[in-house]
Amino acid sequence: MRMRKWFLPLVIILTLLVSTGCSTNKLTHLFRKNPQTSNLPASALFLDGAAIRQETVHLLESAQKSIYIEQNLFDDPALMNLVLAKQREGLTVKILLDRWQPANQATLAALKSQNVSIQFYPALKGQYDDVKLLVVDQKKALIYGPAWTPSVWQNTHDLAVELSGYSAWWTALVFARDWNFTTTLSLGVPQKTSFPNDNITLATNANLQQQISEQILQANHSIWIESPEVSDPSTVQSLVNAAAKGRDVRLILDPREKKTAPDALAKLRSGGVKVRFVKDSAVPAFHLNVGIFDQKTFIFTSSDWTYYTFVINHEFSITVPSAAATAKLDAVFDHDWAQAQ
Repeated sequence: MRMRKWFLPLVIILTLLVSTGCSTNKLTHLFRKNPQTSNLPASALFLDGAAIRQETVHLLESAQKSIYIEQNLFDDPALMNLVLAKQREGLTVKILLDRWQPANQATLAALKSQNVSIQFYPALKGQYDDVKLLVVDQKKALIYGPAWTPSVWQNTHDLAVELSGYSAWWTALVFARDWNFTTTLSLGVPQKTSFPNDNITLATNANLQQQISEQILQANHSIWIESPEVSDPSTVQSLVNAAAKGRDVRLILDPREKKTAPDALAKLRSGGVKVRFVKDSAVPAFHLNVGIFDQKTFIFTSSDWTYYTFVINHEFSITVPSAAATAKLDAVFDHDWAQAQ
């Protein structure tokens, strides 16, 4: 009897779908759950060096209990002094740096001499630590494209995204995991939180490529990407497949890809992907790594979309299903596409 209660309505629905010519794609769509969305506002996105640095200073100054920093490169003297001032106020300060950037040697020595808890991330052979983040009081986080160095602040076309609540707590967990991997010590970040889930997905290392592949596959209309290089073989094939399905696939790349990844570039172009390049003389310098899907979701990654990013290096990304925040990047892409060649 229990089976009959749902079986008959299901038969009726299927009969109606078949009789009206509905495809299996429409049937799948009928039973698909509504996609989760995020309420991240456009104001949480900071574009280009000056604005990103200004918000960095604001967050550091606002810290009351703890500051966690992970950076590929950190040699900004003013930010170093601000971090030291916060430690003298009694805040907990923890810093992880990439070991292969020469400037980081001096930063580590200078801050260690002031009793700052700072370490090199224990990279494997050939691995760079490209994770770039700041967590304040385990409640606010800033995810970076650019590193903390004066030359980048002064001249870069890049992005930082400010997170709060659930995703900021999650970012603190990511840092705590890296800190434990480096030092074997726990930071005591709670494993659970009362913050409501904001539906922003954080990913590291190989999971970046998985997030990108899922968004490419799910896109129904458009896939717009800005990155100095898109050459990861699996990602290139996914983009070609999407173009073959009629998706509007557009890439803005650095002209250096013509030399660094000519085969990937040729496959993209022959596969129907529209490609343009930033001008060699572009100011500020191009370093943005973002994918925009159906103009309502974006992925922001710490580095280019290459094999080394997805397989070798220590990397970070966020996937944000916020139409409001994505609209800001839509406008950026439209402007950059018009300027590209």
